[in-house]
Amino acid sequence: MAKGRKRLSLVSILLLAVFLTFSGCGKKEEETEVIAEQDFIGTAAENTIRLSQSGSVTEIAVEDYSDVDYKLADLEKYIRDEVAAFNKKKGVDKVSFLQIREEAGVVKTAISFNDIEAYNEFNHMDVKLTVYSAETANKIAADEAKQHAVEEEKRGLSEAELAEAGYDASSMEQQEIDSIVEEKAVTASFVDPAGNTVGADAIDANENLMIVTDEKLAVEVTDGSVRYINSHAVYEGNAAKTDGEGTAIVVLFLGF
Repeated sequence: MAKGRKRLSLVSILLLAVFLTFSGCGKKEEETEVIAEQDFIGTAAENTIRLSQSGSVTEIAVEDYSDVDYKLADLEKYIRDEVAAFNKKKGVDKVSFLQIREEAGVVKTAISFNDIEAYNEFNHMDVKLTVYSAETANKIAADEAKQHAVEEEKRGLSEAELAEAGYDASSMEQQEIDSIVEEKAVTASFVDPAGNTVGADAIDANENLMIVTDEKLAVEVTDGSVRYINSHAVYEGNAAKTDGEGTAIVVLFLGF
């Protein structure tokens, strides 16, 4: 009998050991925390730049690949290689790959830049971010008004009449045209989110910045707000969307 009791005790110990082993595994799985990938892309549906108070820029590039045979992993590798090559050339890490995502053939990529200069150089762009200047805004408005007047003038004169006056209609835009269109002072006009019109000279230059671009993109601000836009941009939520059809000016407050 004593021998039987000893054997039963050994079996019980083995069963207990097995139970503790599986119990331990289950507890370990429960304690394992799954950290979700941070979403830098969000709901961006078009090329977007997000500006932060620090001056850094997050770009969300949106490209339609629905008619292209591609692998997302290959695109990601290509972008990462481009980022690495750029940083190596600069001798400092100014660009960081953040995220890539595919949605029904549309590929969205988020990349971070230390500043607008790095963004421009990496993308071969010319988006200007400066302290707000009424003088610059007025000059841009005057140049556009002048160009519009030239186009109207060209429509009102025949090529023969232009030639007689010493102008070549095919290259007239590149010539000095002050003798055809009178130079006039122009005050740039802006609209705030409430739809109110504001003159360029009424905007405070001490606390505002401005984006100046001919590109078509959405401009967002992470720490602050979009305060004014000119006629080549529209409001969409908290962002401003430029039309790419002229020089857009987006006046920003970055919460300084």
